[in-house]
Amino acid sequence: MTEKLCFYEEVEILPTTMLKQFIGKKGAIVGISEEDGILYGYAVLIHGREEIDCFDAKDVKPTGKRFKREDFY
Repeated sequence: MTEKLCFYEEVEILPTTMLKQFIGKKGAIVGISEEDGILYGYAVLIHGREEIDCFDAKDVKPTGKRFKREDFY
């Protein structure tokens, strides 16, 4: 089972993603898709982009860095 990550936690996009152009890129979690205790994925704001992209939970790994809400809003 994949451990649930937190809002504003920095993640790196893994090679398992279908969005191959983002492999190895880093961004911050700005949304979490979860229902009935099932984690589906994350909305990630990739550093340097203005759009938010969605990734399956298995396609991201934490970097250990954490941002604050104020960094984004």
